Amino acid sequence: MGKISVDWKTLSSKIDYKNKYWEIWKDEVLLPDGEQATYYVRRKTPFSIIIPIFGHKQVHLVKQFRYHVKSISLEFPMGFVQGKNPRDTAVQELKEEMGLHAGKLEEIGWFWYGPGITDQRCYIYLATDLRSGKPKPEKGEFFEYEDYTVEEIGKLIAERKILDGPTITAYYYLKEYLRKKSDV
Repeated sequence: MGKISVDWKTLSSKIDYKNKYWEIWKDEVLLPDGEQATYYVRRKTPFSIIIPIFGHKQVHLVKQFRYHVKSISLEFPMGFVQGKNPRDTAVQELKEEMGLHAGKLEEIGWFWYGPGITDQRCYIYLATDLRSGKPKPEKGEFFEYEDYTVEEIGKLIAERKILDGPTITAYYYLKEYLRKKSDV
């Protein structure tokens, strides 16, 4: 087993597959030990997760069928918009999925979505001072909405009723954010 090193050299990089959602790049790489390897990287626009919260207690979640896992998923609203920065994406996704406008939108963190397969980042926004409107889901999106307290969301995660990785990660960012706020 070798030591960890950032001394990796990309010898070549080309698009192997592309669609309107992502690109798969094939990279030929020179490893720190002198060996060569091929890596496939899914490159995708960053996405945003929005945590719509009323006060410090009530949180809106989206319930939807996720085709890839053939299951209903309970999640924070999230998505990506080609050509938009993460903040503008958060504004658009909150409006589309829930019909909400945030008077205040604060970035509370970000994480790599799946660094073993993709370079995609996920930005987490806390949406407060919310005003209601009419949701405008994209074609093929069908939502139901449920409200929970922050504590109830933690229980749903522990009970494996929330299994969406980005939602679980964002929940822990939210808990840390609220903990720091209460320490002030």
